Amino acid sequence: MRHLSGSSGRRYAVDDAELNSGGQARLYRCRDDKGVVRVYKEYRTPLADPADIAQLTRIQQVGQAVVARAEAAGSFAETADSSVNWPIDIVRSGRQVSGVVVPLIPGDFMRDGKSPRTLDFLSLARANPPRAAVRVGVLIRVCDIFAFLESAQLLHGDVSAKNLVWRPSPSHAYLIDSDGIRSFSPAPAHGVCTPGWEDPRLQGQKIRAHDRYSDRYALALALYKGLFLNPGGPQYVGGTWSRASGFPQRLDPKLRGMFARALDQPLATDDRPTAAQWRSALQAVYLDGKENFRRPALDVLDTYAQGYRAAFAQPKAAARIPAPAPAPALVPARRPAQRPVHQPPARRAAPPPPPPSGDGYGWWALVVVLVLALIGGGGYLVFRGRGEDGAGHGPSAGGRPCPAEIAADLPAGSRSDAVLLRHYVTDRHDITLCRTADDRVYYHGGLLDRPDTMTIPATRTDTGYRASRGDYLYEIDGDRVRVTVPDGTTSSYRLTDVTDAD
Repeated sequence: MRHLSGSSGRRYAVDDAELNSGGQARLYRCRDDKGVVRVYKEYRTPLADPADIAQLTRIQQVGQAVVARAEAAGSFAETADSSVNWPIDIVRSGRQVSGVVVPLIPGDFMRDGKSPRTLDFLSLARANPPRAAVRVGVLIRVCDIFAFLESAQLLHGDVSAKNLVWRPSPSHAYLIDSDGIRSFSPAPAHGVCTPGWEDPRLQGQKIRAHDRYSDRYALALALYKGLFLNPGGPQYVGGTWSRASGFPQRLDPKLRGMFARALDQPLATDDRPTAAQWRSALQAVYLDGKENFRRPALDVLDTYAQGYRAAFAQPKAAARIPAPAPAPALVPARRPAQRPVHQPPARRAAPPPPPPSGDGYGWWALVVVLVLALIGGGGYLVFRGRGEDGAGHGPSAGGRPCPAEIAADLPAGSRSDAVLLRHYVTDRHDITLCRTADDRVYYHGGLLDRPDTMTIPATRTDTGYRASRGDYLYEIDGDRVRVTVPDGTTSSYRLTDVTDAD
């Protein structure tokens, strides 16, 4: 273990083992002198240019203030400004910068506690991404983050699938690799970018490095991939710009027009929609005035994406251990309850009042005054579920059809007539109950963030349902599900009814 000092005066005990590494830096877990776990990002090549160091210093001062305020309020990674992995301290070696200290990515943005859940797992069909309701919820959060950065006249410069992470429940996003954030002006003279996410103006050598308009282009590309699960994207082919294609026929015309503005003209700048404009459009198309999802609009996305999903569908092994379904589709509600930093989100009985609507962030002005006159904080929409009844065996969801990907697993002859009974999520599971025309019930479920699911017969009980597969037993009892594994161990999880989001 080694000990380092930051420019803030704080000292850090740095682990010897690498936490992760990339082309530009190595990451190490560390603890500050208050015992808070952080990450030391050590540059492979120390930063030496005085202008770059000056920019980094300004951004570090912004990040230090944002993170300190959010951690004190218990709202870290819940507001737009604190959903950025800011550099919060700088480690110098003489006149050079050898690395930065950043917050630890919150655990609920990690897959199995080991690696970040990047945008790939939201937008690639082969990764079995969640249903449209979750994807839309996460992407609204992504727009929130970039609307905040734009309002503060800051750019990220390397927006890509690897630098956006997310969680399914409640839907949320977090921007990483953020020590390269810069002011709009002067425009960056150099920087890094991810293949497939380059601004076409950079490819055409019209700019020296990604700028504010490059963030807008990459945001539109993230939405294009995340909403539709479209592989690839617009690109130069033989020197000719190949426009984005493959949009659902029933896509809202306003959204289709915004994608045309963002992606059709490779050298465009001002025509590219802002993050705030994207956010407003997504909310108008996919949310109603009561902050619930519009099911028909989501159906357009799910139906279109099913073609890509089918291309990667794999036969299910007969004895495969249950594992799960797409991440839960949750209904938008209000600003989340505050919670201690780096701790799993606590369940709450009722949401606090909603944040301001529209493009305004009412309390950012205070932060603009306090932090370099640049930035502020913003409330988010958070996504939750509401059920029609508290029991597990209430009425069906208005006779709505069983989701197509689940009906495909039902016995032949009963698929077209199957109806949705309930859709539940826990902090680990996604569970859907469907009923066929002959009054048979089927339990479809698995664990979040894993590709496999199971669909098995279920029986009604006085308080819910019961289903078994081999030595595994699943019992829905009121607002809880009990899972018994082969060694006899039983675990109980609280259910959240999200049927209204389906």
